Amino acid sequence: MGRSIQIRVDESMAETLERIRKEIATEFKRKYKLDEVTIHGTLASQILAARMGGKNFLNFKIKKNGYKKGILELL
Repeated sequence: MGRSIQIRVDESMAETLERIRKEIATEFKRKYKLDEVTIHGTLASQILAARMGGKNFLNFKIKKNGYKKGILELL
């Protein structure tokens, strides 16, 4: 996993990262029949960086933390 740094970004970048977060959460909710999926920290920016780098496939894991709830983790 990469290190985290704080930077200032344009509002459009923050909106793009939030859109990616929602898109991925919705996909995993539907796929694993969950009511809630949590995506912590910099995972959305890691997904964006992988997409920009040409990766089409990323390994994810859902860590269940309750009935129909889970936390998305990148492997």
